[in-house]
Amino acid sequence: MLAIVIAALMNIVLDLLFVLKFGMGVAGVALATVIAQCVSAVLVLITLARSDSCVQLRVKELTVHWGILRQIVRIGIPAALQLAVTSFSNVFVQSYVNYFGQNAMSAWTSFSKVDQFILLPRQSLALAATTFVGQNLGSGKEERARRGVHVAFAIALATTLLPMAPLMLFAPGVVGFFNSKPEVVEIGAQMLRCVMPFQVFGCFNQVYSGGLRGAGNSRAPMVIMLLSFVVFRQIYLYVMANFICNEIIPIIMGYPAGWLLCGLGVFIYFLRTDLSKEVLVEHKG
Repeated sequence: MLAIVIAALMNIVLDLLFVLKFGMGVAGVALATVIAQCVSAVLVLITLARSDSCVQLRVKELTVHWGILRQIVRIGIPAALQLAVTSFSNVFVQSYVNYFGQNAMSAWTSFSKVDQFILLPRQSLALAATTFVGQNLGSGKEERARRGVHVAFAIALATTLLPMAPLMLFAPGVVGFFNSKPEVVEIGAQMLRCVMPFQVFGCFNQVYSGGLRGAGNSRAPMVIMLLSFVVFRQIYLYVMANFICNEIIPIIMGYPAGWLLCGLGVFIYFLRTDLSKEVLVEHKG
């Protein structure tokens, strides 16, 4: 966390220096980001090298353990695809939003910035759930692992609900912070007020997917997200645009509809899964 904080502060300072002082424009912003990320990486490597714990980095002893590598790839690639699909699926909604013109596109951009802000806490809690489940299953404490995921979900739900009312109440002002054009503010405020209540379903798919990954099962969440965010959304958007109501709000509701379907699917799968057996399956592989 400290390494990331230092990198973020350095990024801000270098942005101001390169853009305002040296007039480097976009290239300066890019260079500032690269430098900050490199500094962050170096700080993390130094910390690992100086650590006295089991994660100490010994450069001279680096080698590849093929069995562990296979397990990492088996778990990591579906998890990476899951994150990629989540981002890529938003392109489908964006392509339909673009049909409504520049104001709708700008409103969607402003809404997306707020949406990412709301998403960050539950993403962090999902990562925490992954680590917590892995540690407890490693100690043979399946019930504690399962209870930890439920607690992480409750915290994610709270952090999602807490800003929801203010964002809906002051939606025009929030959108206006990013784009003050009246037409954009009006459409963006409608988007916020319609989509915000469905953010709770995002807690299900993020946290319980994290719990399953901690147990070694990253394929099931990936499949559920593919079906929800790609297949279902494409069908929803096509049917809505061509046969029901080709208007901006019904179209963007395909976004939270994917959360709803995915959240329910992941939650039901988690409840019906024996986490300890998931780990055994991965080890046998």
